[in-house]
Amino acid sequence: MSAIKERLAIEGGEPVTREPFPSAGLGPAAIGDEEVAAVSAVVRSGRIFRFLDPENSWCTRLERHFREMTGCEHALAVGGGTASLICGLIGIGIGDGDEVIVPGYTYIASASAVLICSGVPVIAEIDESLTLDPEDAESKITPRTRAIMPVHMRGIPCDMDAIQAVARRHGLKIIEDVAQACGGSYKGRRLGSIGDVGCFSLQQYKVITAGEGGMVVAHDRETYERAALRHDSAMCFWKPGASIVAPFPGENLRMNEMEGALGCTQFQRMEGILARTRTVKKQICRAIDGLPRIQLHRSPDPEGDCGIGIAFFVPKSEDAKRFAAALRAEGVPAGCMYDKGIPDRHIYSFWEYVMTKHSQDRHGRPWTSPLHDSSRTYRPDMCPRTLDILGRAVVLSLSQTYLDRHVEWIIQAIEKVARGTFT
Repeated sequence: MSAIKERLAIEGGEPVTREPFPSAGLGPAAIGDEEVAAVSAVVRSGRIFRFLDPENSWCTRLERHFREMTGCEHALAVGGGTASLICGLIGIGIGDGDEVIVPGYTYIASASAVLICSGVPVIAEIDESLTLDPEDAESKITPRTRAIMPVHMRGIPCDMDAIQAVARRHGLKIIEDVAQACGGSYKGRRLGSIGDVGCFSLQQYKVITAGEGGMVVAHDRETYERAALRHDSAMCFWKPGASIVAPFPGENLRMNEMEGALGCTQFQRMEGILARTRTVKKQICRAIDGLPRIQLHRSPDPEGDCGIGIAFFVPKSEDAKRFAAALRAEGVPAGCMYDKGIPDRHIYSFWEYVMTKHSQDRHGRPWTSPLHDSSRTYRPDMCPRTLDILGRAVVLSLSQTYLDRHVEWIIQAIEKVARGTFT
């Protein structure tokens, strides 16, 4: 591209493209006749509850797929991503008096699941990978800390070597939140299989979808059985005498057969979806790396990155807003990550019931539990580095539906705006 500045579309120039980009991506965009046939067959059969035929159910098949993908001995299909976190936390023994370290950039469900299990979330900074900063996580450890929850945000793998080292030094469990990174890996190991328990989501906006639904994977039988008991209050009675864990109360967090059928069919599409998104991301990153005053987000394992989004940082938050607006004017969908006027529940400062320690319990539990540190406080500005990183970020979601022309338009627009804004 010529170094001569082009007039930006936001200033009245001709946009890079006037053709709309595909609006839906990842799992939902891949839904076809196979998904319709699988779900229809379940409905017509009248066998919608998985335990009517547990050995041959769609949910059982989906669990088998996740065991094979992750190499974990155990997998449990559940009703949603939050359910997977709740069951995973119970699986590793989180309860009253326990603290779990979570990153300041993750969906509110990560912190909510800890609270639902009577634990307390401890919020740590992220780094330029947009994932948990291992050093800051270690600085937040107290005698009450029981686990660390790395979250593989936007399909980007966390620095699991460093996080594992922290966990080993302090005798902590690791619960991986893989909601946004199904199919990703870190140094050859599938995400979700590296910690003590891995938790996936199959919600509408994920790599593969069942509408809702989730999965818990574990290497350890006791962790799995504790998770299974929490997900089904009668789980211990389906196979009497088979459990090594003494029964305790659970609830209904089960997956149904329609979700299982949709999830199984989508699972077969996962590698194809990720092959394309990874190609798209690598092409864009190669083209824009080195542009003036743009810093690409860091990835602890670029090969294992799902490629479902791209982020780069500019010098100031005002620059990010201007840059994103200029890209949209060029016809390329882009946005900012931290706009104080938009309450994004992926950013800790907008977790109101955490910031205010509000509870559904009239006694204020778990915040008021004598087993917790009642002096713990939360503030919207408690993780300044996280807010600075997010405030300077410009983000684009990527889709397997993007054709070569969409990739080229993204590259052209970023180059055009970078040269028109910062040179």
